[in-house]
Amino acid sequence: MRVRLVKVLLMIVLVVIISGCSGPANNGLAKSETVKYTLYIGLNDKDTYSQKISTQEAEKKVNDIALKYVDGFTGCIGTGAFKDEKGMVTYENTLIYTFYSVTDEQMKRIMDELLKELNQNAVLIDKQKVDYEFYKGQKL
Repeated sequence: MRVRLVKVLLMIVLVVIISGCSGPANNGLAKSETVKYTLYIGLNDKDTYSQKISTQEAEKKVNDIALKYVDGFTGCIGTGAFKDEKGMVTYENTLIYTFYSVTDEQMKRIMDELLKELNQNAVLIDKQKVDYEFYKGQKL
């Protein structure tokens, strides 16, 4: 009887362990995987620490540069802030662009042009593996 009880308990433990090894349940969304890049482009000039061109003009320049290298993006306008080495806070308008299914090389070319065109020291880039899907509604 005792041996049988041990076997039953062992089977229960194994079933619990094995069931925990399965991947997450698919909820029907995000069926493709890619790399997503997000650029954060401050608009203050690197030499004067103030914005020399309008946000709309900068946005047009970034759009034109990006579309030389990629087929599409999503852009929006935000506000950024930073403290310099003396603790002085500077606020600046920031363009935020998101790109899907592009390469590191494409992003480097875009950033190289942006640095020159907008007179920037640096551009912040965020790179993440993501799951995505173009949702087209439920099929009835």
